Amino acid sequence: MKTKTKTAALPARSKTVFPRLPGQLIPVLICVLGLAFCGREEDNVEKIIENGVEVTVNHLEPYNLKGEPQTLTLERLLSIDTGDDAVAAAGIRDIYRFDVDAEGGIFILSPPVGKGNLIFRFSSEGHFLASFGLMGQGPNEMEYPDDILTFGTDQVWITESPKKKIHLFKKDGSAIAEKTLDPGFVSLVPLENGTYLVSRLIAENMQAKYFPIVLSLYDSDFKPVKELDRFSAYPNRIIADTLQEKTICGTEFAFVGKAGGGRVYAGNSERGYEVWVFDLGGRLLRKVRKGYTPVPVSEEYKKEYVKPYEEMMPEYAKKIYFPQHWHPFHSFFADDGGRLFVMTFEPGENPGEHMFDVFNKDGILITRKSLNILHGGSGTLLARARGDRLYVLQEKPSGFKELVVYQMIWS
Repeated sequence: MKTKTKTAALPARSKTVFPRLPGQLIPVLICVLGLAFCGREEDNVEKIIENGVEVTVNHLEPYNLKGEPQTLTLERLLSIDTGDDAVAAAGIRDIYRFDVDAEGGIFILSPPVGKGNLIFRFSSEGHFLASFGLMGQGPNEMEYPDDILTFGTDQVWITESPKKKIHLFKKDGSAIAEKTLDPGFVSLVPLENGTYLVSRLIAENMQAKYFPIVLSLYDSDFKPVKELDRFSAYPNRIIADTLQEKTICGTEFAFVGKAGGGRVYAGNSERGYEVWVFDLGGRLLRKVRKGYTPVPVSEEYKKEYVKPYEEMMPEYAKKIYFPQHWHPFHSFFADDGGRLFVMTFEPGENPGEHMFDVFNKDGILITRKSLNILHGGSGTLLARARGDRLYVLQEKPSGFKELVVYQMIWS
């Protein structure tokens, strides 16, 4: 189960041999070469001020920054493969979500299918340690778990948004308590200062065509403090098939709130390729803006998306429409140093991969990287970055899920 293989090194550059030149041409050649090397000096990063907020303007290609590591190499360290007999013997049928604690311990949430435990704990080296968290309707049991979060030094939280609950466990599996969530709860991100980043669906008028989703800061007592961002057009699917116009977007949307490196990041497909960066108190520090190449929505995708609705909900299927292009980005995650990894819809270098834009802590595009990370609708991206390690969920050609751990090497 534990493997360690290095990625292939880049081929060495071939040695260039220059023909012997007349003496009078040598100064000319030196000038030409000097100009060429001068072209690789540090780029001037474009920044503007809008309404008192700094905007970092990025273009299609990364900036060249003097002294900034801009090459990312991934070295595969280990994997937890659901197709492995030892993993199956531990009771893991599938990997639905996962998280990683500050020490590198891995916690996997299995889909709620069948009987048994749903939470599986592994060491930082990938060794199975224990399982806990029963499926069921009793105290400290779960029916519809949708995310797993390591919290503080010794807690694991399981969110169950359909039932508006959070289940609190110690890392040894003992239950602590259950908390009730606000109506409309969608997601939760614990922050370093003991507060929370929470997104909620506001469904007050059930006859409205669209509902807003609000991203807010909550204090340590789980009370709302400040709204950071708002997505306005989540479709009211209850009444969609009774409306004349098409209201269900087949490419869904991207409304993402993440944290890392002492910062909070908010992305909203309604405003294009622009990520807002806040401090932990909710003060807007900067906006990170980038140009992008639009990616067309394929006819194959459209047919696959509509097919299950046509079979089970034909009237609803008629309300689905598709824009010409995908959104500028799908989702993102941040590492402990404040680097932001943004998944685009551009195909990557290999099957199953997509191109990621990587920004430094100042919002400057420093590189682009092709990565294979399992993702889902509405900005779901199954990746974590802790220290110098990258944890990603992948789907193998066999259909089995595999949690792969890489070491990130910057140069």
